[in-house]
Parts: sequence; C-alpha cells; structure tokens
Amino acid sequence: MVWVVEKKVFYHILDMGFESVGIPVRVKFEFDVRDGRFLPDSLTFTHLYNQQAIVDRYPGVKTDFLEKEIQKTVRSEIHRYMQTCGYISENTEEND
Repeated sequence: MVWVVEKKVFYHILDMGFESVGIPVRVKFEFDVRDGRFLPDSLTFTHLYNQQAIVDRYPGVKTDFLEKEIQKTVRSEIHRYMQTCGYISENTEEND
C-alpha cells in the first residue's frame, strides 16, 4: 500500500460568450495505491481559486454554478492524470 499525495495547478476555462477566462485552480489530492492500482474510495481532494475576483469581474456568474463547474474540471483533470500515470486504465470512465 502506497499513499500518493499530489499538488497540481489545473485550469478551468470559463466561457463568458464574449471572452474565455482561464481560471487557475490549485489542487491537492491524495489516494491509495495497492499493487499498482488506484483504490477508488480513497480519493480526496481540496482546491483553491480566487472565487471573489471572478465574481467581482463577472457579476453574472453565480458562485454555486462556478463551484460545481470547477469541481467537474478538477475531477476530470485528476482522472486524466491517473490515466496518464497508469493508476487507472484508459477505458475507465470518470465517476461523479
């Protein structure tokens, strides 16, 4: 058993119609690996981005919508990372 801890910066692209905004999201995620395979129930992550700056600049953006979209992006990027590292197979689908 190996406990893997990673820190990455992922970018969420927020399409505002008139412009696309790349939002940097700092992510720390941890998971357990046994016999070279990822244990799905072991994944935990925290993320940090400047939500207030985005809401101030784009008043039409709802914070709950933004948070859900950021979480989708983070989960997707973590999934892609684990595929690239070989912890999960290429055909494994992402679970929400």
